[in-house]
Amino acid sequence: MECRSSATTARPPAQSVRFVAAFILASMLFALGQFHRTSGSVLSSVFAADFALRSQQIGVVIGIMFLAQGLGQIPSGILLDRYGARRALTCMGLVAATGCAVVAMSGHWGVLMLGRALIGFGFSAAVMGGFKLFAAWVSEDATTSITGRYLFFGMLGGLLATTPLTLMLEEYGWRTVFVLFSTGTALVALLFYLVVRDAPPGTQILPQRKPESLKDSLKGVASVFATRKVWPLLLAAPMLYTPVQILAGLWALPYLADVHGLDALQRSYCLVVLIIFLSLGPLIYGTLDRRMPSRRQLIVIGATLMGLDFLLLALFGHLHWMLATALCAFACGLSTFFMLIMAHAQSLFPSSYSGRVISTIGVLSLGGVFLTQSASAILLGLFPEPGATASSLGYSVLFASVGVIGLGVSLICRRIPRAD
Repeated sequence: MECRSSATTARPPAQSVRFVAAFILASMLFALGQFHRTSGSVLSSVFAADFALRSQQIGVVIGIMFLAQGLGQIPSGILLDRYGARRALTCMGLVAATGCAVVAMSGHWGVLMLGRALIGFGFSAAVMGGFKLFAAWVSEDATTSITGRYLFFGMLGGLLATTPLTLMLEEYGWRTVFVLFSTGTALVALLFYLVVRDAPPGTQILPQRKPESLKDSLKGVASVFATRKVWPLLLAAPMLYTPVQILAGLWALPYLADVHGLDALQRSYCLVVLIIFLSLGPLIYGTLDRRMPSRRQLIVIGATLMGLDFLLLALFGHLHWMLATALCAFACGLSTFFMLIMAHAQSLFPSSYSGRVISTIGVLSLGGVFLTQSASAILLGLFPEPGATASSLGYSVLFASVGVIGLGVSLICRRIPRAD
């Protein structure tokens, strides 16, 4: 997109009240999506009890949201291109609100899956929509700073899925909680439509080319797959979001309950620590990225340390709950090197290809979460423990597997070409 201004405003657009309001509302939509991505660790035991789900079914129910979000990357990109962030995010937000309502009314785990799929699809445009909005309102040299804050505040939404969610579940029950989130999401989406504008007053956003159809977008994705220099990134993509979702998104709380005997409230406090580290990760990586001479080197270091952390968790996490929580928290923070891979992938292509590159990696990454969460549930099912999701050995095997995969990702990332 290209911005052409036909009027000069008295103050920089990024400092205007309207932009601040737009930033807050966009961050709220992103934070709501992050809440749902993180809430699986708390909700897995609740859904398992109410619907009598086995571990394999839990993995599918929790993971389906990520598959839907991944598949939603391409159509949401088309909506953003054709109709702008204001209308696209409003419509997608209402889809997510509908998904919350379906979950609240579900009487069968299949309907529960449908609701979570709608939630994932509805929030699939949140990140791209925010970036598109900021590109129109913020100068190029300030974009990195604004998007970094956007990611930070959005990821803090995961804190809602910790102690607050646990307390709400105990007080009101999960169905009422999802009714509340359905209502809240719909209100934020409608406020977004009423308050936000796609560009500053007096600015016209003109597309550089005719908006792509779904067929053109699919061809664009195929062209990314055909580019040899991006193959290492595509190979690593299915594992980019998996480590943090294995922990904060699904198994951390069942692990702390089964292995360390923590109750629901104690586990929620531990999850707060994980989310804080997850939120700080992008800020720390962003700072290091500006100071280190090679982004590829930083990606390799991050993936290696994350893999080693998971191996330590597998070997020693059972010794004490505080040690386990610390290792889980560091793993969550280290895993956010995926933001560097996204930035590096864009740098390997002309700017006109950036959207399809991000969409391609997004589809693979979020689809990978669905597959690996489902596989992790099957793996834990091989290590049954009476009265628990899995045995201590089962969790150790799972964490060791993720650690080995993390080290494999670091080896793959050594093959990433430098940006031209």
